[in-house]
Amino acid sequence: MLFLSLAAYAQRDTSFYRQSAVPAHLRPIERAAGSSALGSVYFYGGKKLNSPFSLEVPFIELNDPQVNQHFRNFRTWTTISRLTGLVSLAYFITTGSRSNAGQYWTVYGSSLALSLGTIIVANSQVNKAVGRYNTMLRQVPPNAIRVGAVYTPTSLGTSVVGFGGALVIR
Repeated sequence: MLFLSLAAYAQRDTSFYRQSAVPAHLRPIERAAGSSALGSVYFYGGKKLNSPFSLEVPFIELNDPQVNQHFRNFRTWTTISRLTGLVSLAYFITTGSRSNAGQYWTVYGSSLALSLGTIIVANSQVNKAVGRYNTMLRQVPPNAIRVGAVYTPTSLGTSVVGFGGALVIR
């Protein structure tokens, strides 16, 4: 039986779309089910990440301009979101007891809405970066042969073995 995997080759020979090779040690980033526009949970190499800021290391190692741009946009929008959350505090400190309740709640509600809006924009940027990152990892060089096998137990107590292959010609 001959099992051949050219996955490492596929990640090394990327000259048709990049100037430098994709590092072979990089793993895909998975987004957890149930993630929303207000925040996503990511997994890298099967481990849950504490925050989207943890994705910076694999993004930097990939060194793709689009991924880096989306991640910079994410950091910028996150900073803006945090600063807009402070608007109501700044209003309360500057006006003190002279402000009426209606004005305060208007400022508070507006800053909350703006903060939520910028969080949504920031998370869409990091999701775009993750999508591009995973796309870059999946690209296969031209004229590559890929052969694989899978062994899966079934619910009936038996097992299934599958073999497959693909030739990518561009």
